[in-house]
Amino acid sequence: MFKNLIYFDSRKVAEYSALLKGERQVDFKKVKKSTSKSVKGDAYIASGNYDNTDEFEGEIVDNPIYDCNEFEELLEKNSKDNYFDMTGNEDFDIETVPKTAIIRFEGMFNIPEQFDMMDLINEFKSMLTAQMDMENEEEEEIFNKIFGKENTKIPMYFDSERFDDRVGFSKLNSNNLKYQLTELEDFEDEEVTIIAKVLTRKDVKNNPVILFDVMKDLFSLNRAMRRQAEEQEIEGAENIKSEKNVVTLEVLAVYQ
Repeated sequence: MFKNLIYFDSRKVAEYSALLKGERQVDFKKVKKSTSKSVKGDAYIASGNYDNTDEFEGEIVDNPIYDCNEFEELLEKNSKDNYFDMTGNEDFDIETVPKTAIIRFEGMFNIPEQFDMMDLINEFKSMLTAQMDMENEEEEEIFNKIFGKENTKIPMYFDSERFDDRVGFSKLNSNNLKYQLTELEDFEDEEVTIIAKVLTRKDVKNNPVILFDVMKDLFSLNRAMRRQAEEQEIEGAENIKSEKNVVTLEVLAVYQ
């Protein structure tokens, strides 16, 4: 109940919760609460009841732990065909769980060693800027906005006994982290619980599977800009690949 949330995608959870409830999502900004006190008349006052009503107005306080608990309850009650709790049922198989289904499993996560967001950005921003053929100030402004963005995709592997010969992989939104990126190292060797939607299963054939394209996923460069970058190889800008079969996930929550 009293979870230690490490990651929580409140927007996606709200969307899926609305589907499970069968109602549209309403984003309340403020609430108004009324309290009433009933006063009965006595011998000196005309007989009757008088209501003394106080009204309080305030903003809804963000409570991700409450939202996560509620979401799990909704999954248990209202999503029997599209929810697979692998923590309590060994019959569920990651190979047969349908795409778009939501799973709950226990395991460990780790961030690939070649990913260090700040080092990559600081190292490659000047290099990329020098190699890009900026035709006008507008293109340069767009490029600078890309590197100044506040949210970043973070690649993450998930290992679980329930995945057999596969490894889980996801791109997490840094805005949904409940800890600083550097603090995630403290959890990498510990077991956590993950709630995620199954996206795809990718099998390795002749070449490793590319899971994270640095230019696309980290720097958000469009296709034309990526082509310019590819013409000039940038040492150290290594895409993240897997030599194992992969199940890609949309992670909704990670907690202990």
